[in-house]
Amino acid sequence: MENRVLIFGATGRTGLIATAYAIQQGYHVTVLVRNPEKITIQSDKLRIIKGSPANIEEVRMAMKNCRYVINLLSALSQEESFSFKKIDAPHVLEKSIKNAILCMREYGIKRILSLSSIGVGDSYKYAPWFMRLIIKITNFSIVFADHNAQEQLLRESDLDWTIARPVALNNDQASGTLVVNYNKRPRPFKMSRKQLAAFFINNLNTSDYIHKSPVLSESAAGS
Repeated sequence: MENRVLIFGATGRTGLIATAYAIQQGYHVTVLVRNPEKITIQSDKLRIIKGSPANIEEVRMAMKNCRYVINLLSALSQEESFSFKKIDAPHVLEKSIKNAILCMREYGIKRILSLSSIGVGDSYKYAPWFMRLIIKITNFSIVFADHNAQEQLLRESDLDWTIARPVALNNDQASGTLVVNYNKRPRPFKMSRKQLAAFFINNLNTSDYIHKSPVLSESAAGS
């Protein structure tokens, strides 16, 4: 079997970085995306499949010959998330993870790493007050409900899952050190997408975070 990873959410800001980094690290990569034209990476190690993780047949097709799965999907767009105008919850994460789990069982794949957020589940108390307020008064309530649902599905599965809960993300170059904790509020409350992408790819073949939900942040450079 090829050393191939399936990435959901590859056209997102973190997903594009993770896809490029995985190829750089020698992995073959399959991406399942609605808009293939958003993938500008050129590589013979990259397979692009048009489709949606919410469609189980398309997930089944994309997952063939893969050894790992990385989920970097967003529940809503940034504009929808920050909106005060209530919308019907699409349950993107819950549907996609449910499909991933079913197909992984069919193919005998065990390893999955999934993006969540600080503030989900038992990390809620470590989110700052302004983040808790945003969750309460905007559509971030839908986002976090979807994150909670996907986390629950993973925890109830028989897979070798890792759930990453990063703090506020930025587009800076990763210049600090990855900080991992489980029981306190990170300071500084920031992390580069480049650092987050590297966490996912670098831990595909480690057992350090299997069945764990680490809160991830990045120390200031030189600290």
